Amino acid sequence: MLKKGKLKSIVLQLLLLSFTMVYLSPVIYMVLNSLKPYSQMLKEPWALPESLFLDNYMKAFRQMQFWTSLGNSIVITAASVFLIVVLGVLAAYPLSRFRNKLTGFLSVYFLVGYMVPTQVLIVQIFSVMKVFHLINTKTGLILVYSAGVSFSIFMYQGFIRALPIDMEESALIDGANPWQLFWRVVFPLIKPATATIIIFQTMWIWNDFTLSSLLLSSRNQMTLLLELNLCVGEFNLDWSVMLAIMCIVMLPMVIFYLLMQKQIIAGMTNGAVKG
Repeated sequence: MLKKGKLKSIVLQLLLLSFTMVYLSPVIYMVLNSLKPYSQMLKEPWALPESLFLDNYMKAFRQMQFWTSLGNSIVITAASVFLIVVLGVLAAYPLSRFRNKLTGFLSVYFLVGYMVPTQVLIVQIFSVMKVFHLINTKTGLILVYSAGVSFSIFMYQGFIRALPIDMEESALIDGANPWQLFWRVVFPLIKPATATIIIFQTMWIWNDFTLSSLLLSSRNQMTLLLELNLCVGEFNLDWSVMLAIMCIVMLPMVIFYLLMQKQIIAGMTNGAVKG
């Protein structure tokens, strides 16, 4: 007979496997039916494909502007995350090291900015972008996403305050100027915070639909998610092609997750401890 502890472990693993299959079932359904003709999809949606049917993917690549929208998504995400990291750490350092009424007020100000949902400010964001003629431009969307600097400041402050100030004083005594002190001593020590911010902000910006649909309208400026949304109406009668497009759009984020899964888990842990 199985020991009580071993039996409990087996039951727990079976439960976890069941939950995993439930959560993965939409993805499995999507991948399976993207490799089938539409007729087979209607008859046997959960069966394995009779053969490797790639016509759906060929048709998807012919109809959608994949490389253009992929390039737009990469440029917007990379530029936005870069600004969020650089501006966030440059703002967080003086707010953490210099304690006075001004820095206290600014810390609360940025914290309140982080707490306000973006959806509440959509009308104001659109009005400001229209005044500066930044509607339907990647630059305008990048600047809007850079408002995520509030989250960056909040994260960096927790890490910087945990650093011993003795190292900074030693670097100054050794002749380092403030710029060298920051980039060569402080910034390398807060790499876990930087990794956390890059991961979470990348996933948010890449998967965002609300702001991109609000500010981008021409097809040559659209991100992958907007391209997917555009194809929904075009292929609403052939869902096997639509599922192939969904697989194509999902692939970059899956690759990113697989490459960064250790950092994502470490980032969540660090964020819980330091934040």
